[in-house]
Amino acid sequence: MTAALLAVGSAGHAEDSLEALRVLTERPALLLRLDAFIRRESWYSTGRPAPSLTETDPVALALAASHADGRVRERVVRRMLSRPHPEMMPFLVLRTSDWVRQVRESACAGLAVLLHENPLSATAATVRTALLVNRRRRGAFAHGQLRASLLAESGTALSGRLLTAPEPMVRRFVLDTATHRLGLRDLAVLAESDPDRQVRARAAEAAARQAVWTDQVELLRRLARSRHAEVRITALTGLMRTGSPKDVVPFLDDSSALVRALAREAARRTGTDSPAYYRAAVQAAEPQVGAIGGLAETGSRSDGPLLTPLLDNPAPQVRVHALRALRSLDAVSVPRVTVLLRDGSTAVVKEAAVTLAPSATQLPADLLWDMLADPQRPAVRRAGYRLLNRRDRLTALRAALLVSGDPHPRLAARGKTDATTQIRALAPNPWRTRPVPSLDAGPAEAAELLALAEQRRTEITEGVVQLLRDVVRLVSGSR
Repeated sequence: MTAALLAVGSAGHAEDSLEALRVLTERPALLLRLDAFIRRESWYSTGRPAPSLTETDPVALALAASHADGRVRERVVRRMLSRPHPEMMPFLVLRTSDWVRQVRESACAGLAVLLHENPLSATAATVRTALLVNRRRRGAFAHGQLRASLLAESGTALSGRLLTAPEPMVRRFVLDTATHRLGLRDLAVLAESDPDRQVRARAAEAAARQAVWTDQVELLRRLARSRHAEVRITALTGLMRTGSPKDVVPFLDDSSALVRALAREAARRTGTDSPAYYRAAVQAAEPQVGAIGGLAETGSRSDGPLLTPLLDNPAPQVRVHALRALRSLDAVSVPRVTVLLRDGSTAVVKEAAVTLAPSATQLPADLLWDMLADPQRPAVRRAGYRLLNRRDRLTALRAALLVSGDPHPRLAARGKTDATTQIRALAPNPWRTRPVPSLDAGPAEAAELLALAEQRRTEITEGVVQLLRDVVRLVSGSR
């Protein structure tokens, strides 16, 4: 990499050199690794002369800032400060955490002056580098100086520029530092449209706080309609604080559990019966998943008959949430849920297996073995394995050995791990103080297990197969 960078710089085109530095500083973590690499290489290359610090080669200047010789680094810092470029700022930030006091003090003083004279010289790459350097022992200066620049009277333009940076960590830094620089409308736009969840949450909190102080209920209602739950909960909390609980009650069937909890408090204040609302909502032609979740949170086992018909709903998400609600209310009908183990939706199959796990011993063994052998759907095989694994030790080990050869890599890896763990737990060891669990298998069953393990020797290794041989020998000798 260093050779490629130097090749760009040696071409003599300053703009190309600066563009190369811009590309490099877009990845500050790589910049820190490059800094350590150059220092190590230059330390061991004792016969190599110190780099010449030419004014026409920004790349060579930037790389020389990582030289092992502190006197070289100090001269580089002075040269950077004499002809400052925004592309060089991240390299200057690195030197503010330098282990040599003279280099560090020169870089810190220069950075403070540059940011005071021209705050816009702090690019997004400068902020990202400062955030990484801040984790170092002496790395707090650049972070603090950037905060001071944002908080200064001239920090509005810098805040606006950094909020357009593509890196979420830069936008979070601005919002954590200088939300007072942003207007209420700008914060609302960020809360509604930013792709980063944490940025949206920070912007929504700041916007809701300002809206509450200035009694702008309409803006809170607008944010409450956001498709992002973290924005809705903040806006609805603001509506509660402004004394508008009636605006929060319609969110009783929201998809977010936190929003539903807040809406139920608003319903309590306005005299609305939340459980009755949920019972009516789940019987609608197209029930909302939030209503199903709300009934699970407020209902009782007696509400099971209202939820069971939803297992036939054509929407997979409705069936999934109905299963979760039945499990939460301890109102599971084992025969009714068993049908869903071969549902057309992978999510429903998985949820049905989770729901039936406590009742695995009540399920027909033939059904579960058939699921484990399903030739088409890994989700069905995974569900069958989950339930077989909840039965007796012999069944669990046989299922694990079968699954270790599954064509689906993740399922095969799980079977291999489970089979290896179970066999090692069964194998006798002289150093083991706890009693070895019993396989509870007859000679014929034990021999079948060993034959299956022999077929899977590639997956579970020969050593594990030998441990199973020892277990089978003990079983055969005890009969």
